[in-house]
Amino acid sequence: MNVDNSPPVGREAAAETAIGPLQPGPLAALRGKVEMYRTLMSIPDNRAVGTWTVLSPLVSQAPKALPLVGDRYRRRRSALYEQDMRLLNDVLASSPLAGRYWVWSGLLLGWAREGRVLSHDVGDADLGVEAEDADLLLRAEEHLVAAGFHRWFCFRNRVGRLTQRVVVRHGFRFEFFLMDNVGEGLQEFHVYGPGRSGPVELAGHLPKQELEPFEFLGRRWMKPRDHELWLRTCYGDWRTPDPSWGMLDDRSLVAHRSWVPGADGAG
Repeated sequence: MNVDNSPPVGREAAAETAIGPLQPGPLAALRGKVEMYRTLMSIPDNRAVGTWTVLSPLVSQAPKALPLVGDRYRRRRSALYEQDMRLLNDVLASSPLAGRYWVWSGLLLGWAREGRVLSHDVGDADLGVEAEDADLLLRAEEHLVAAGFHRWFCFRNRVGRLTQRVVVRHGFRFEFFLMDNVGEGLQEFHVYGPGRSGPVELAGHLPKQELEPFEFLGRRWMKPRDHELWLRTCYGDWRTPDPSWGMLDDRSLVAHRSWVPGADGAG
């Protein structure tokens, strides 16, 4: 599914028209979060998510800003996050999704460049799943819930199709992106964020690849066979850290439009 009927927009255009000011004031940021929350709660799947579960990722990050406890807290949280990553791996190894999901985005970058989870990615794990395996993901989610994970928000695109499901544990987000095959050897993923005139949906294209196993955090995971191609597609010079990099700098983004879940009917 193409996110936009108009020609794809570049990253600069997306930054100016989709997401809005690059440095929004606190009121604009708060307004954007409120609009995102309202949009997410308009998705029927999300209405059963408890308030504490919704807030847990935000609450868990708050102590980072405290100078006296920040470093100690970050080290403890990093160790706990890696523990939860291993638990997720163990649970999914005996679920219907075993061997059918993969590591990508910042988690893949951290492994490839530094052999570890990057400090700014602690608590935000990005995992890929074929869109055709959505039912397997939902069944595997039951295994995760039984192991102490909690259902967080899910995301649906403008035709109502499921594009992301997120579970949380200890305030950490484990995000499963459902990727559609869109032809020409490409897979499409979707991300969402606040824009100047309301929430927006962005689409990115990545080269479709076979998966292969690799070792990370003491467990066996799956990744794209040519992971360097994926990383170049997203980051360009991925071997050189860029502290200023943000979501809109992702080179794989190709299009955006306003986000109203299900506005275009069932697909």
